Order: sequence, then structure tokens, then C-alpha cells
Amino acid sequence: MKSTKIMLAVIATFIITWMSLGFIFYILSDMTYKESCANSGIGFTMLFIGWIPALIVGADITDNI
Repeated sequence: MKSTKIMLAVIATFIITWMSLGFIFYILSDMTYKESCANSGIGFTMLFIGWIPALIVGADITDNI
């Protein structure tokens, strides 16, 4: 059960990070929110730095549970 909670928290953090970056890109561009989230630039950003918040949350939950 511990691993399931950690996995769900990491996935939720990853999705929230992706949606947040998409929202920032939406504000700064002429695209719709859906187009901003599906943009390849957001994909590359998530590939390089998007996993870091999820890693931090996963490590923190591992220590606390």
C-alpha cells in the first residue's frame, strides 16, 4: 500500500507540473490551453525538468510514510 500511495503522488505531481507549464505557455502565447499542453516544447521541458518536482515529492513521501 505504501508503494501505491507514493506512485499516485508522483503521478499526480507530474500531471500538475505538466498542466502548470501548459498554463504558463498558454498565457505567454496565442494558442489555446489544449494546444499549449500538447506542444512539443512543453514535452521537452517535461522531459528535462518536469520530473524533478515529482522526484522531490516521492522522496518526501517515502521518508514520511
